[in-house]
Amino acid sequence: MELLFQEGNYVIKTLSAHEEIEAAFRLRHDVYCDELKWVPPSPDGIETDRYDSFSESIGVFDSTRRIVGYIRIIPSPYPFMIEKEFASLMSEGAKIDKNADVHEVTRLCVKKETRSSLSFTNISHLLYKGLYQWNLSNKMRHSVMVVDKRCYRHLRLTCLPVEAVGDFHTMPDGVKAAVCTLDWRRFEELSMEKRPEFLNWMSKLPVHYPSQLLSHGLY
Repeated sequence: MELLFQEGNYVIKTLSAHEEIEAAFRLRHDVYCDELKWVPPSPDGIETDRYDSFSESIGVFDSTRRIVGYIRIIPSPYPFMIEKEFASLMSEGAKIDKNADVHEVTRLCVKKETRSSLSFTNISHLLYKGLYQWNLSNKMRHSVMVVDKRCYRHLRLTCLPVEAVGDFHTMPDGVKAAVCTLDWRRFEELSMEKRPEFLNWMSKLPVHYPSQLLSHGLY
């Protein structure tokens, strides 16, 4: 289902136009190939993989229509990256139940030039707000993702209660990361108790948000 809303100078939407998708692939290349070196660089400056053919993507665009944040969603029962590329991060015996309300979040990235302490937080929060709204619209409850330790601490402090599945392992760029799960109903319960203003912000959409998408509520 299409996602489209505006927060201040930013537009958050599911990607559909060819130009949007290509810009997202270039952002992914900048971050995952050139910066983190998790993926080999491509001569055309575009980073794609087999998961793109069955996934959905959310982008954050600034006032100049430039993509500054991106997140990819792989729904069950399609293959997850933690089952192959990140299988080494899964502890022996650990398992993710791929029920109909589970999806994997991958390739989350924020444009390097926009990563001041304030704007980075804003853009990353907008990505998670977009993800939360997408989950509500698509009756999804559980996100699975690979998270580094610094981001893990930040998300938990923000009342996004990620839970590590096993230990943290050192990645090619030197950071420690782990497979984590995020129960969005638990997020609602926790933030309702500790940060109700944050839950209100995550749940609230502008009045010009397409009316056909407002049929959902909290979990």
